[in-house]
Amino acid sequence: LKASWLGEGATALHRVWSAVQFLFCTAEHAPGLDNAALFGDGVSLAGCLVLHMLGQRHAFDLHAFNAHVLAVHLAGGAPADATLDRYLTRVALLKRANEAAFAMLEALGCEKR
Repeated sequence: LKASWLGEGATALHRVWSAVQFLFCTAEHAPGLDNAALFGDGVSLAGCLVLHMLGQRHAFDLHAFNAHVLAVHLAGGAPADATLDRYLTRVALLKRANEAAFAMLEALGCEKR
């Protein structure tokens, strides 16, 4: 696994962005105050713009850890608790923000690399 990650070198921004979004969804600063409340959709929009311009959107969609966890939960593979529910709610909101950002970039005809 390590060799496959290192083999992509600098072209693997989608993997780094997946990790950043995971941390974005798991951090909670105070009850009811998370990164989405602090920063809004700007962080997601910026990351989606970079991924789109580098042509890594589909690689991101395939390798996004948050999307994998959400799919497993929706398939009934994870028991629910309060912490997991908060995380999954954040993931669902972020996923919608990502989809809207990618749709906007494609509609505007932004050129890919």
